Amino acid sequence: MRAAKLVVVAMGAALAIPMATAGVARADDAKIQTTFASYGYAMNRKDVKDDVAKYCDGKTSCSFKVTDQNLAMHQPLDPSPGDDKGLMIGWKCGDKVGKEQFAEGKDVNISCK
Repeated sequence: MRAAKLVVVAMGAALAIPMATAGVARADDAKIQTTFASYGYAMNRKDVKDDVAKYCDGKTSCSFKVTDQNLAMHQPLDPSPGDDKGLMIGWKCGDKVGKEQFAEGKDVNISCK
């Protein structure tokens, strides 16, 4: 009788191990999550996190061109008319954290790999 109880307990413990690690993201299945994004020149910048998120969040990689039109979801198109603007993006993929700046007219390429 006592041996049967030990087998059930041992089986229950073995099943609990995979369940405890089920919520941990492995590097190969991590997805992009935008943490911040701003676009403009010097102090003339706008928050474009929602714009970047529509291109990148939930994917393992993303790419798009930095243009006024691509970064105009909720706000006026050009935050600093006549200036060469830049896009600063912060993101994470599981445990990997990234921050990078992209010049106006250039391609953004972000990858979790």
